[in-house]
Amino acid sequence: MWNDLFFEQGQPCDQARIDAIHTRIRFELPEKYQEVIRGCGGGMLRRGIDQLRDDDELGCRLRILYGNGKPPGKITDYDLDGYAMQLMHIWEMPSWGYFIGQAEGEIHTPILLNLSNPNYPMGALICVDMECNKEVLIANSFEELWHKIESNLANKSDN
Repeated sequence: MWNDLFFEQGQPCDQARIDAIHTRIRFELPEKYQEVIRGCGGGMLRRGIDQLRDDDELGCRLRILYGNGKPPGKITDYDLDGYAMQLMHIWEMPSWGYFIGQAEGEIHTPILLNLSNPNYPMGALICVDMECNKEVLIANSFEELWHKIESNLANKSDN
């Protein structure tokens, strides 16, 4: 299943690693997100299943989902509590969310998991264009986001 979703994957991990991620990022990830990280470590999604909105506003295609580890023999780092955390500081992302993925939009287009922005539901996923300070709600929860990805995969398989 993971190979159908991801062009490139991080490293699957166990619950001890998930707990270590939680300790480092200082909050608990949604259960479905934990399941994905345990299963494949996140990674780069395949074309055709990454579109999250019909209008594709801001280029809101989830290209990279951070999770755990590096693919064997690659330099790409998908660590949610390492590389993603570093990019949050380098790109000076809003402090109300946590950087879980990169959208396909222009440079510096993170997807943030809402932790404290009162304009969105807690746990919602927001695509942020850092160049023009524009935000787009792409899912009310990680579960909703993942359902969209799975629907995209099912629709691609039907064609």
